[in-house]
Amino acid sequence: MGEKMVVPRFGTQQTRSRGGSSHQQALINFDLTPEDLEIYLDEYVIGQREAKAVLATKICTHFRRVRYMLERGGRFQDAGFVKNNVIMIGPTGVGKTYMVKLLAQKLGVPFVKGDATKFSETGYVGGDVEDLIRDLVHEADGDIERAQFGIVYLDEIDKIASSGNLIGPDVSRTGVQRALLKPLEETEVDLRVPHDPVSQLEAIEHYRRTGQKKRRTINTRYVLFVVSGAFSGLEEIIKKRLRKQGLGFMAEVASKQDAEVNYLRFVKTEDLIEYGFESEFVGRLPVITVFDPLTVDELYEILCNPNSSVIVNKKRDFRAYGINLVFEDEALKLLAIQAEKEKTGARALVRVIERALIPFEKRLPSLRARFFVVTKELVEDPQGMLATFEANPHDPSWEARYKRALEEETKRIKKFIEERQKKLWRGKGIKLTPERMELAIALHRRDDFDLHQALEELFILMRQVKNYERSFERRTGFKVSFSDEALDLILRHIIEMDQGVYAYCDRILNLLEYGLRLVNERTGQVQFTIPKEAIEQPDLYLNSLIRHTYSGKKS
Repeated sequence: MGEKMVVPRFGTQQTRSRGGSSHQQALINFDLTPEDLEIYLDEYVIGQREAKAVLATKICTHFRRVRYMLERGGRFQDAGFVKNNVIMIGPTGVGKTYMVKLLAQKLGVPFVKGDATKFSETGYVGGDVEDLIRDLVHEADGDIERAQFGIVYLDEIDKIASSGNLIGPDVSRTGVQRALLKPLEETEVDLRVPHDPVSQLEAIEHYRRTGQKKRRTINTRYVLFVVSGAFSGLEEIIKKRLRKQGLGFMAEVASKQDAEVNYLRFVKTEDLIEYGFESEFVGRLPVITVFDPLTVDELYEILCNPNSSVIVNKKRDFRAYGINLVFEDEALKLLAIQAEKEKTGARALVRVIERALIPFEKRLPSLRARFFVVTKELVEDPQGMLATFEANPHDPSWEARYKRALEEETKRIKKFIEERQKKLWRGKGIKLTPERMELAIALHRRDDFDLHQALEELFILMRQVKNYERSFERRTGFKVSFSDEALDLILRHIIEMDQGVYAYCDRILNLLEYGLRLVNERTGQVQFTIPKEAIEQPDLYLNSLIRHTYSGKKS
């Protein structure tokens, strides 16, 4: 492979010398497990249990195996490296793209997405498939070594299957398949594009300065490819094969009502070849996973999920006008029913919500509303509800319904956290108390975070408090630790006042430091637990501490 690859450590930037110059490089420290990735997906993606398990496992294994091979050096470099390239099959709007994006985000690897219909074999019409690899370098901020461990996602892959209706070969589609063969396995991609004048000028300038040709390439050996498509018509091919077999379990499946069976689950390589893919192309995509259509219940769960981008983004639309938006539970159920009828998965949720709320998004800013509640009646008749609201926008009943809906939403969020508490807080080393759950919800609402971001933000704040305790010890020699109740109160004050952790803790301990020194001089004590009372009323606590010390009582 030419120059020896380094073992990457995703997400960590480190400067090291290379050839006499300083080089910014992302190194790998990948220690996640398939279950870690599956748990992460569970926070965002509803249903699709089998697809989540397959993707989490195979993507995790791919990067683990890359690290394993690179750590052992040249012994494995010449051996055949079979990549876990994945083909995802399923209807639109079920989370295929979303899931791969989430995994790339969690791993910290460069990620690019392309549409298979926009590429041609030569690149003269449409794009060149190698442009995707060049885009990886761009996503990695020009770091070629990091880009070599990226993920390329290619959507609408079913559209490059050869059509069976043509007489003779379908050159344009099979040509794109063949153009993808080398990148899917291993090839060197020149980062200098021949028809790009900027690249040409850079090469000329480099030759003028050095007298050498400049050649920058990226190897696709460890780039993981994930392709997806709806594969309309593939079910009929699978059913035809099952009927021909007509034996045992397959005969039983084929005899059921079509609505009861997702035939795509029985897909085999031979079905994809009959669909119009070349055997060499399918052979380079060894992992197949199938997504199920979303049911009404799953669509409702998506709306209830505090990490759902559908609801979070709609709330942000209204928050941009200073309006706090909340949904009643019955409204969410009705929206899910309407979305399921459109048969476009989670995308339909956005459509039905927009259909109901656009009139209010237009009118409410002019009415200077501060809050609004989405009710079942609104979803059923948006224009009628808008007329009612306009007639009496200050009716106290609106605020009462808003508060009830807010309580319903809080219950849904708490239920979500409780069901996933051990998974969400695993490895943090800090207990998630009811008070901290409330604080996470407050962050979720105040900053429009998804719940995962809110919990991470809360964890960061808690860690900063612990860091402050250590810095105070280094500065004063006193080892202080806030009690759980004191820590929770500090977090609440910081969130409510939107104040920095160090500034807040400094203010409290600067008031207490004089008393701590008096106690130390009297008793020699250097270790102190700061209770909640010291945060609520530092002066009273300080007086009590000194009084107890000088009366001979232990502080």
